[in-house]
Amino acid sequence: MFFKQLFNPGTSSTLVESAFSDVSRMLHQSEEMLHHSLAVLLENSKLAVDLEDMDDNVDEAERRVRRTILQHLAVNPKQDLVASLVLVSMVQDAERIGDFARGLVELVKLARSPREGPFADELGAIADRLRPLFGVCERAFRLADVKEARRVIVAHRELRKELKAYRNRVAASDLSADMAVVYSSAAQILRRIGAHLANIASTVVQPYDRIRHHDDDV
Repeated sequence: MFFKQLFNPGTSSTLVESAFSDVSRMLHQSEEMLHHSLAVLLENSKLAVDLEDMDDNVDEAERRVRRTILQHLAVNPKQDLVASLVLVSMVQDAERIGDFARGLVELVKLARSPREGPFADELGAIADRLRPLFGVCERAFRLADVKEARRVIVAHRELRKELKAYRNRVAASDLSADMAVVYSSAAQILRRIGAHLANIASTVVQPYDRIRHHDDDV
């Protein structure tokens, strides 16, 4: 596979190891942000962490990877060139996940009542199936594991269908306008988070020009 040729575990360069460590930290941080955001949005809990500070950490990790790659290519422009392009793609998706995770909390400002009932419960159940994909995604690129990468992509396809159907039910419901916007927007954010995880996973199974294309035969 293309990815394993570039990032063979145990033989990767210092650049790759440093970037992988940063992407791993970004995913861990974003997963924690998602956990706290969902608690506020769907369980009506008080925010227990500083999401802005956590998101700043994710953003700084992205900048660090970009700087490291730029410095590396400035000295060795022919070494790890394709790997560097792949890493930039990965870190961009990881950064966007953090943005979306933080954005869930902003939806609370639109709600004029607590989030409860079947629509809140259903969205929470879907989110519970999304959360484990963070760990699967990390294992996929850390170990160049094609099977784990495909798990993320397939799971994203399934969740995407569920979230589309969920939004259609919200649109057809008698929910108040504010709650319909909150639930529909939250579903869209969860879909985008899943898409970015699938994008990262696609680097393991796709050649560079097909990254972010989740083909049916991956």
